[in-house]
Amino acid sequence: MYSAILRHSPTDLISIQNSTYFFLCFRKSCPPILIRSSSCQQPSKVGLELNFISGKRGVAAMRISSKTYRAIFLACFIILGLVVYGSSDQEQAVSLAKDRIDNALSMLNKLIDTDIASKCKDNFISVQATLIDSAQNLDNGSIIKAKRDLNMVEELLGSCLESTLKPQDNTFPTALIDLRETIRGMSSSISSAQDLLEVAWPLFINTTNISNDTLPNHNSNGTTNATWVEARTNPNSSFVPERLAEPAPMQVSDFNISTFIFDYCGDHVSVQSNSVIIRMDQSCGAKLHSTNKFSSGVFSARIRTPVRGTGIVNSFYLSSNDEGSDMISFEFLGNFPNRVLTSYAVNGNGGGNQQMFVLSYDTSVNFHTYTIKWDNESIIWLADNTILRTLHKANASTGYPEKVTSIFCHTWDASSVGDGSYAGDVNWMFGPFRSYFTDIAASSPLVPGSWKAPRLASDAALSLVPLPMRPFEIDYGFSNVGVASNDLSITFNEQGQGARFRSVTTYPSGTFTSRIKCAEGNTSGLLSSFYLSSREGSRVQDEIDFEWLGKDKTSVQTNYYVNGVGNHELQVPLGFDCSEAYHIYTIIYNSDQIQWLVDGKIVRIVPRVQGIANVPYPVKPVYVYASVWNASSVNDGAWTGNWNGADVPFVVYFSDIRIKSP
Repeated sequence: MYSAILRHSPTDLISIQNSTYFFLCFRKSCPPILIRSSSCQQPSKVGLELNFISGKRGVAAMRISSKTYRAIFLACFIILGLVVYGSSDQEQAVSLAKDRIDNALSMLNKLIDTDIASKCKDNFISVQATLIDSAQNLDNGSIIKAKRDLNMVEELLGSCLESTLKPQDNTFPTALIDLRETIRGMSSSISSAQDLLEVAWPLFINTTNISNDTLPNHNSNGTTNATWVEARTNPNSSFVPERLAEPAPMQVSDFNISTFIFDYCGDHVSVQSNSVIIRMDQSCGAKLHSTNKFSSGVFSARIRTPVRGTGIVNSFYLSSNDEGSDMISFEFLGNFPNRVLTSYAVNGNGGGNQQMFVLSYDTSVNFHTYTIKWDNESIIWLADNTILRTLHKANASTGYPEKVTSIFCHTWDASSVGDGSYAGDVNWMFGPFRSYFTDIAASSPLVPGSWKAPRLASDAALSLVPLPMRPFEIDYGFSNVGVASNDLSITFNEQGQGARFRSVTTYPSGTFTSRIKCAEGNTSGLLSSFYLSSREGSRVQDEIDFEWLGKDKTSVQTNYYVNGVGNHELQVPLGFDCSEAYHIYTIIYNSDQIQWLVDGKIVRIVPRVQGIANVPYPVKPVYVYASVWNASSVNDGAWTGNWNGADVPFVVYFSDIRIKSP
């Protein structure tokens, strides 16, 4: 006896006894259904595969591998069950959607009268009324109205979640975290209800631009099962993306992608013109790319990642798509919904070319614009018109992407990468997941002088005391940097790795402040720092430091460098243990002097001596840095102490990082 799975909705499975892949539908409109067998790989068994995408009556595709008689007998047996069951698939999808709505209402009812809910009280009241309306519309058979209600709920919850990400001076961080998790839970239930209603009232998939009539059907691991013929939708129908926010104007947008090629799982993609929605379930996600090729240009998309999409990676990138490809990318890792990874590769080599950025928002809440500018001089990655990263061709030590590329959108299950350490593990209870790529645009080739970079973050926009510091870059130890509202932390873990992060732009001068709490336990050998530097790793950097030496938590070392030369250390007694509570540490840096302050009291001043060339003074624009690392090897432990490590992991907290510049 061999088992197979029939899926009539994104989340509900019915087991049938069969050794085949099988689907038949005799209704006028059928939901997407997939049956897979764990035993068809055996040569003695029947391998029958069919796939049907909502459209006209009939069977989409069939392939018989062996023992036709057994397949016919088995098919006849299952047809009877499907005819009986098929008449109620829409009703079951609606019923399950109502369950998801009830689940969201239940979470909301427990939350709405609490003190923390007052921060979104008006939105929650609207959500409550709209959810009740959507359930009533489903009872009355008005599926379209119910879907519109749920769209409104998503927007209301998204707005509320976004507001909780802003600094809340009078709210405990744990309460805000609980509030955000409840909102995300409601959003997940609503997202699942929307997918179920798409089964009950399916959206059409626009495939009229696909040149090849056969598409590979892939598992989530990318392996091909068989070739299947896709059932085309009505060519007169059109897919209208839902819940897509109003487009933001691009500086250049004279090209709209009108044609895609599906690399795999085209039945999981809804696409029209320059908008794409990818559905990710346990069978697969999808990857598609433009038929257009580009040698330079400005490439942009407004993207929203899946709610609770841990384990799922969403990518928007350029690739030559050949053996040893050149590539430039944005990647969104599901376990870090407020981060984006930028990278590039040359001839297939991308080692060391990744940089992670922490954003000021949750990428699953609303749409945000991500842009890649690429020409023969430089690559610039931008998020919402803020420059995250610039790579000049002259500084590209591992080579520079120069091959002709296509634009790619890709959603895939990355939970097997590093045993979940890369993007986390998928919780399919919250699936299926949806990724949105809309307003995809390109201007290519890029005419010199036709595109101007926006002002740097250190200019007017972020010089007005940004709180918290966003965006910022994580140089290494991606998973060791914790982010919660305006609280940051760096963990030195059991594997012996800490982390370092920095601001994305430099500041010519200013006041730089953070509330900091050192690591608890025996920290001998550990170095924690909050500092300014013109560039970490440069041999000619200017730098101004606060450094906590693990061997003594009752003092802090101050220091500065000019053109890579330090030796200006001064140990300052604190009068307290820096690990017992938060204290405020401030660096004031300008053309006249440097001041170090602890809890508002000046502990050191270095004035600039004018007119004497031999007196060094830092003058370069600086980034804001924080880091935690094992420095016990420096001077054989004489600096920070000999390593103990018995109390790892060590956690250092950096809160309320404020920058006022100039």
